[in-house]
This record gives sequence, structure tokens and C-alpha cells, in this order.
Amino acid sequence: MILVIGGVSQGKERFARELLCAGDEKNYEKKMARGGRDLPEAVFQKPYVSGYHEMIRDLLKEGKDPDRFTRKLIQAEPELIIMDEVGSGIVPISRDEREYREAVGRAGQLLAAHATQVYRVICGIGIRIK
Repeated sequence: MILVIGGVSQGKERFARELLCAGDEKNYEKKMARGGRDLPEAVFQKPYVSGYHEMIRDLLKEGKDPDRFTRKLIQAEPELIIMDEVGSGIVPISRDEREYREAVGRAGQLLAAHATQVYRVICGIGIRIK
């Protein structure tokens, strides 16, 4: 599994696309489950996941355990997961937002531990950190 992380709008998606498919846009899109658009369970039907942090938000809203879901995702052996880093900056006042940030951080740790490659993308530049 390849994990691609980074801040909002830093070029993670473009970097991952170039890393995996060298211009094969149609197949890349067909293989992608997208957080904020698809139900979290879509990650078990497609090999690529983008916006996993948004799926975690959806899981929390549904009262589901993101750690358990992430472990199940790891067992499904996806090829690629893209997620935003959300733990930097000011700690939110809202308890729900703090729990969301913590859940995304824990998921990132689990995924990184099982990934064969981890990249952090900043300003469109991917840096391999594992």
C-alpha cells in the first residue's frame, strides 16, 4: 500500500496520479473511492482511496469506530490511500472537531505502519518518508 499525506490543496492527488498511472486518467478515476462523495464502505470495492480523512468524519457521524474501520481497510489491501493532515494548527474548541482530528491522526499512524511507501506532499512535491 502507498499512503500519500499532506495539507489541503498541496497536490496530493496529482502526485499520486503521476506515481501510479502515467496518464491513464480514466482507469485511475474508475479505481478511486472518494471521501466526501462515496460512502466509507466504497473503500472495500476499489483499490484507490482519496479523502480518507473525510470518510473518517462520516464514520464518526454514523457512530462507527474509525480505528476498527481502518484496520478492516488495511486487511482489504488497497493500493493507494490519500488523506489530509489535519492535526496541525490551533486545537479546535469543539469536542467533535478534536475527536475528528484525533481519529484522523490515529488512522494515519495505522496506515503508515502498514504501508510499504509513505509520501508527504508539500507544494506539489512528494517527499518519500518511508
